Amino acid sequence: MYELSLLSIIALCMVSFIGVPHGSFDGAVAALLGFQTKKQFIFFVFWYTVISLAVIIFWIYFPIIALLLFLLMSIIHFGLCDWSFLGVGRLKWLITLTHGMNIIFGVIFFHTGEVFKIFSFLSNENFYFFQNYLYAPYLVYMALTLIYLYYSFSITKMRWGLIEMIAIVIIISQLDPLTGFALYFCFFHTAKHVKAILININNHITNKNFVFKSTAIFTIVTWLGGCIAIIYLSNNFSFSESFIKTIFIGLAALTLPHMALIDYFYRKKFN
Repeated sequence: MYELSLLSIIALCMVSFIGVPHGSFDGAVAALLGFQTKKQFIFFVFWYTVISLAVIIFWIYFPIIALLLFLLMSIIHFGLCDWSFLGVGRLKWLITLTHGMNIIFGVIFFHTGEVFKIFSFLSNENFYFFQNYLYAPYLVYMALTLIYLYYSFSITKMRWGLIEMIAIVIIISQLDPLTGFALYFCFFHTAKHVKAILININNHITNKNFVFKSTAIFTIVTWLGGCIAIIYLSNNFSFSESFIKTIFIGLAALTLPHMALIDYFYRKKFN
């Protein structure tokens, strides 16, 4: 049985009510990309939903593979957000992988036992096996960080990126893994994403009412889906277990279509 502390429950509530809604701007992003008629928007929502449901089904049948892919997607998505925000045109993948691995493997490094306990619960398997191979991504991260440090001497924006990564490491080292991740997700990743999206919305979309309505609908539907999932899972799990499964499997389900939309189509047009 996995039980959450009060602080961890608050952290997951932050992810639910502050972090998750940043993806609700995806309707507005779709409009930015040309999905502006009713028929086009329904087409977008249909495929967004299909992909999300496919991820959930895949997780049910292949939980370990799904979790590993989710971690990889998170590294790339978080990193690309930071690369875009820094505004450094070159060294895209150096910045992306270093920033992305900083948060994911930072949390794992400082809280290995607790994180692998969560991973084992989420995957329904003994995930501790992968602890034997952590040295490989750690070595990759250290090498990337050294290269990043070298370039930061000549690129001012990368020095700011380095300071941010240090701040994140300090935060996640001093807090439990869920709280540290929640603070990053809500106040670093979400803040950057929303700021960038709002700038382009203000510049390219005149129908602000549509933006408000689509974002509100996406948010409410996501929250309702989460509540239904928690209630359903509570038949077999405790509240803590149901909550953490809903949050992370839900994040994975939303990340794939969100990542495809933002990191491929949106950045291709606006970066």
